[in-house]
Amino acid sequence: MASVEMEYVYLVYQEKSFSKAAQKLFVSQSAVSAMVRKAEAKIGCQIFDRSTIPLTVTKEGEYYIKCAEQFMRLEKNMDAYFKDMADMNTGHLSVGSSSFFCAYLLAGLLKRFKNKYPGVSVEIHEGNIRELRAGLLDDSIDLLLETAIPAGDEVERYLYDYEQIILAVPAEFEVNKKLRSFQMAFAQARDGAFRGKDVQPVPMQAFRDCPFIFLKEENDICMRSRGICRNAGFEPKVELFLDQIMTSFYVAKSGSGIAFIRNSLLSLVSDTDALIYYKIGDPLARREIFMTRKKGRYMTKAMEAFLRLCHIRPEKPIE
Repeated sequence: MASVEMEYVYLVYQEKSFSKAAQKLFVSQSAVSAMVRKAEAKIGCQIFDRSTIPLTVTKEGEYYIKCAEQFMRLEKNMDAYFKDMADMNTGHLSVGSSSFFCAYLLAGLLKRFKNKYPGVSVEIHEGNIRELRAGLLDDSIDLLLETAIPAGDEVERYLYDYEQIILAVPAEFEVNKKLRSFQMAFAQARDGAFRGKDVQPVPMQAFRDCPFIFLKEENDICMRSRGICRNAGFEPKVELFLDQIMTSFYVAKSGSGIAFIRNSLLSLVSDTDALIYYKIGDPLARREIFMTRKKGRYMTKAMEAFLRLCHIRPEKPIE
């Protein structure tokens, strides 16, 4: 499998620096340099272009790194397979998600999993979508519960559920007076009872002159919110861009603007007279929630058991 010098080379590649790699390995820089020279002597080519800052790989180095990643992936899969022979009496499961899903969905799912498999250690990773995707691809996260990881060559996705985006409009806004027939009660919005035909979607054009609160541009809900407004024939007037959907809910509650929120968020807050809720008819308001794993990675028994606990068939990823 992967040799010691290959591991040193790969860390230098990741850090783009001999000195940073040495610090992480708790060895001298000369020891790292010696290992890299040994690897280069073995293949008869230079792996790194030492004239560049930060350090870059040569054409031959690119191929070496690609092979190193394949070796290390095989080694991880082999280790996972043999550790798996313990048949769920031991093991480890690492699941990642956003702050919202960690609070709303993941904590409860992992509690049920721990009750069923107490010998398996469980780890939760919370972060933004870039951090979570990176963790999935570097194997520090086994499974990812999210909505915004696109399908592709690097991942396999399993449909877990759907969520609905709704409008939370400050009750003080004048526009609410002519939309009474479209308004939803707090419990109705929270429990998803509006999904049928009994509740009519609000005409989005009614809000064209109102201020909005959006999540930041890189967020999938932001892109969907903007698309919903544009599909209704107007460009939204965005007063604020925020990081967290829970923050946008409370800012909307203060009367600062209209927020696009997950209806499930209402399970985490108290009823309030300060907001009025509306159903959105645009298809962009319905989002899939996926369990995602890295393609080609060994499926441990812990991962498989967790997927089945979520009523997902591990052998049936969505293309």
